[in-house]
Amino acid sequence: MASGHLGRPAARRQLVATGAARYHQRVVTRKYPLDPLKRVRAERVDQEARAFSRALGEVEKARAEAEQRDRAKRDLERSLSEVARSERERLEKGDLSVADLARGAAFGIAGEIQRASHERSLEQARAAQARAASEAENKRKGLASARAAAEAVEKHHGKWQKTMRAEAIARDEESAEEAHRARPKGRGVP
Repeated sequence: MASGHLGRPAARRQLVATGAARYHQRVVTRKYPLDPLKRVRAERVDQEARAFSRALGEVEKARAEAEQRDRAKRDLERSLSEVARSERERLEKGDLSVADLARGAAFGIAGEIQRASHERSLEQARAAQARAASEAENKRKGLASARAAAEAVEKHHGKWQKTMRAEAIARDEESAEEAHRARPKGRGVP
């Protein structure tokens, strides 16, 4: 009554066993239950490392900016002192007129304004450098924390693998013992 057509009930019974499907313990592989957490922690380490790298780049930029502003301030100071020295020499020789003295006083006031501007600029650059260094330190701590969390999961994964191997060895030994007990006792008897 069973035909070759798979839609018939008799044919289905021939293809599918009536009992529950059993898998050998070795065939079914167990996945690490914290695998998603392990991936998330590894991704977080990567993100924190990139953020730390960017923060270090910002520190370097801020340091370079502070150095550049410091050089500009020193150049201004040198320029102002050279002009002041030159003006003193001309004054001592008597080469200056009243108009020259008025221009010199105005130049001195302008020089003080520039000096104050450069000082503020340098202070701002140093403050930015300190902020960048503080941010980089926070990113370094975040990276260390992320690495510690990832290492904790890795350590747990190692313990879990060791436990799984021990369980597999115990199952193998139990199977071997059962197979040994199931063998007939009398070997040479026909």
